[in-house]
Amino acid sequence: MKATIAPFLLLIAGLALGQERCDAPSPSVFCNTTEILAYETSDCRPFQVFVTRGSDEPYPGRLGNLTREICSGIGGTDECGFENVVYPAKSTSWGTDVWCDSAGQGAVNGQAQMKAYSEKCPDSKLILLGFSQGGAVAQDILGGGGGKVFACEQDANPAMDPTSSPGANVVAAVTFGAVVRSKYQNFTVGEGADYDGQAPRTPEQLAGLLAYSDVLLDYCHYGDPMCAVGSEPADVYVHLDYFLEHNEEVKKWVVAMAKASDGTASGKPSKPTISSTSTSVAAKSTVMSTAMTSTVAVTSATATASVPGDAEAVKQVSPPYNTGAAGSLTPTAPYMPALAFLAVLWL
Repeated sequence: MKATIAPFLLLIAGLALGQERCDAPSPSVFCNTTEILAYETSDCRPFQVFVTRGSDEPYPGRLGNLTREICSGIGGTDECGFENVVYPAKSTSWGTDVWCDSAGQGAVNGQAQMKAYSEKCPDSKLILLGFSQGGAVAQDILGGGGGKVFACEQDANPAMDPTSSPGANVVAAVTFGAVVRSKYQNFTVGEGADYDGQAPRTPEQLAGLLAYSDVLLDYCHYGDPMCAVGSEPADVYVHLDYFLEHNEEVKKWVVAMAKASDGTASGKPSKPTISSTSTSVAAKSTVMSTAMTSTVAVTSATATASVPGDAEAVKQVSPPYNTGAAGSLTPTAPYMPALAFLAVLWL
């Protein structure tokens, strides 16, 4: 019995300790620490990261930790800074049309901010990051966006010209769990590649994105209810787990792309790949979600006071996550050290 329970308790302990990270599936802290915000600036730097956060996240969202890691790898605050794409990042919980209005504003504002920065800092290289709704917005910024998503209609915006500034200054772009995306694309990383998101991109939008395919990674997990609709079992944990799984490889790739762009590296790096099968990913999702259920309380009553998650993803899956609340996943923090200690005792 002890041998059987020990691995499960260790898994719970690892999950509990992981929640201390601000980019964990159900974090107990925001990604607005002094270490992260030290990189926030609108001043000219050799590299500037534009961050498009996920639904209902406070700036800069879960992407803040990855942004810090990328800028640190490039050379610190003298070499790299970031700014948030200013947009509401409102989820569907705020109303039928709110998501589309929010994403549409994000696409327009993101293009305008990147244009303004490039005009002020013409020699700077640009990096674009996006998660969930922000992942869709980031792809809209590059390839153009608009159309029906969920039960609303997003205003159209054109693609950003890759042959002139600011498009020509983009040296790396990475999206995670993008709500609007298309299957079978050569820039997708993950087993969600065979599935569309909540809405696919139009042929015109895909043509716009393909112009950036050499500098773009589109992460999509199998089982993610936002970016891989139809991959079963759908699990909100899979949608929120990109950063624990992939920060290191993404950081290395973006830093290498940055150094290749300024001549400090001899060539562009190979794109990351995920070799595990859909079956193994689904099995992992089931185990991790079971552990998450043991350590996370999800209720409508606590949702408004919780660390924001992704309401659209929450509403796509079955209980215990199906609350429809705007901020969704609340860690039962007082129990996490006890769970970790209990796991050690069983080893």
